[in-house]
Amino acid sequence: MTRSLFLFLFLIGAVAEARLRVAATTSDVAALTREVGQDLIEVTALAKGTQDPHMVEAKPSLMIKLRDVDLVISQGLELETAWLDPLIRGARNPKLAEANHLLELGPFLKPIEIPTKALTRADGDIHGGGNPHFQLDPVRLGEAAVIIGARLGELDGTNKAQYVKNAQAFQKRMNEKTAEWQGRLKKAGLTEAVTYHKLLSYFCDRFQIRCTVQLEPKPGVPPSASHLLSVIEQIKERKIRLVAIENLYDDAAGEKLKQALPGLKVSRVAVSVEGEPALKTNEQVIENLVQIFEGAAK
Repeated sequence: MTRSLFLFLFLIGAVAEARLRVAATTSDVAALTREVGQDLIEVTALAKGTQDPHMVEAKPSLMIKLRDVDLVISQGLELETAWLDPLIRGARNPKLAEANHLLELGPFLKPIEIPTKALTRADGDIHGGGNPHFQLDPVRLGEAAVIIGARLGELDGTNKAQYVKNAQAFQKRMNEKTAEWQGRLKKAGLTEAVTYHKLLSYFCDRFQIRCTVQLEPKPGVPPSASHLLSVIEQIKERKIRLVAIENLYDDAAGEKLKQALPGLKVSRVAVSVEGEPALKTNEQVIENLVQIFEGAAK
């Protein structure tokens, strides 16, 4: 090996070693972090886009992924607490004992559906700090990008300006796309839909679609026969045209609704990056949802 080639390979290795290593709890946060960090960082997602982020198993293989990371970014609001805390303890990464090496996004993004009463197990899987599924609101995604950019800049001051620039560019694009999507959905005229869980709450809130009826009688509780009868009556009474079942969940209830209401549109919808193979970015996930809601209005 020549001296020049050795030096070149050494420099390439040094650059790779210098990159910030980031672990994101979900594929949505991972995709968002890549938008901000681009080729300046390495990003690993702990949960797959086809997994329910409430139910990830704290496997040793995931602990290994955290062993050398510089930063862990989570959606937060108790979404990942049951499995993320054990992973961090098991990883034995001293950096993760420091507050600035952990970033929980949800509390900074004006959570919705914050409970107004004391919660018990009888209330189901409700998060005390509010709904953690902000990934389907493009405006909050833009705000989250800016927060991520600031934290990356704290840990890697050399590239701070680039992180800020990337985050602001993404936020600008999301705000522009929001205006476009709002116009399309308003023109389509769909004003109400049924969902399975409250994963679509932020999407519905941003685009002024009423999504107050869920197939789950309570969050985390599978649909019962009596509850489905109630949902069917509400669909008839309110002339709801779309049932959007997040594809993390079983669609048996959807099949029963289609049998009871033959004209009803029942769609399984991806709610995360890589929830379907073609959905590689946060923008693509939301665009796919907009198309589904537009189609149900025809």
